[in-house]
Amino acid sequence: MKTRDKILDAAALEIERNGMTQFRVKRVASEADVSVALLYSYFDDREDLIASTMVHRYRQVLVGTAEIFTKPLRDVETTDDLRTALRTIIADAQTPERTEARIHRIEGMSFAQHNPAALAGIADAKQETSSLILSCVQPLVDKNLLADGMSGVAFARIWYALFFGQIALEGEHALSIDPDDWLRALHVLADAAIHSEFVDLAV
Repeated sequence: MKTRDKILDAAALEIERNGMTQFRVKRVASEADVSVALLYSYFDDREDLIASTMVHRYRQVLVGTAEIFTKPLRDVETTDDLRTALRTIIADAQTPERTEARIHRIEGMSFAQHNPAALAGIADAKQETSSLILSCVQPLVDKNLLADGMSGVAFARIWYALFFGQIALEGEHALSIDPDDWLRALHVLADAAIHSEFVDLAV
């Protein structure tokens, strides 16, 4: 692992353990097994380290989640393949790690609003992630596997939102729903997004 990434991973741990108000550079250096002087050869100051860490963690969450989202789509050749891939995506979206990832993403976006360097880094991470997603969705369009009227971008936004946009199902609120009902609805939506090969001969 590159030294800079080691420092950023250590700084992310420091934020998780102690928060940004109790953030200590010495602890980060110790965790990364580097000297404070070496650490500061990579970052201008404490604030630069914190900003870089938020971008680093945001990018890890965003790109890592995109990888989980896109992996089932890579070998899709038929509508049956796509149906199977969407069921995998739906199942993965329900794991507790996805909720944790959403929290980290929200934290990064909130922090970036007050830090121009972090804002620029997060914009780069979004661009990288969207390009990765589109590269896996475009072949579905090329193979005519999506339902009529379903663009590749719309398809990607709908399913990627499962990871970062859905309201947590736990707890009581106006949009609380039984988990089984939620999963059934997602499968209905998945089937609706796939090109229908049925031809009405009566027409």
